[in-house]
Amino acid sequence: MNTSYTAMDAIGDILVIYSIVIVVSMLVALVIRGIVWTLSRQAATEVKPVAKPIPAAQPVLVGIPHEHLAVISAAVAAMLGSHRIVRIEAPNRGYSWTAEARSVHHTSHVPRGSH
Repeated sequence: MNTSYTAMDAIGDILVIYSIVIVVSMLVALVIRGIVWTLSRQAATEVKPVAKPIPAAQPVLVGIPHEHLAVISAAVAAMLGSHRIVRIEAPNRGYSWTAEARSVHHTSHVPRGSH
C-alpha cells in the first residue's frame, strides 16, 4: 500500500480548499447584498415624519444675511431631516491650525543635537 503524499496531491488539496473558500465568500457576499437590498427597500417605503420647524437662530458670523441662513437651514432640513446648523464660517478660514499642526508634526521628526 503506497501512502506517500506527493506535491501534486498537496496542490490538488490546496485548489479544493481555495475553491471552497471562494464559494463560501460568494455566498456571504450574496447574503450581505440581500440584507442591504431589503433594508434599503424598507427605508424607502417608510414615511418620514415631518420635522418641526426650528426657531430661527441669530447669525453666528457677522455679514451673513438672515435670508442665506434661512435657505441653508431649509436645504439641510429638506435633504437630511431635522438638523441644526452649528457654525457657518467664511470659506478661506479655519486652515491655519491644520498648517501649524502639520508643521509641528514634520519638525518633530528632525534629528536633534546632543542633549
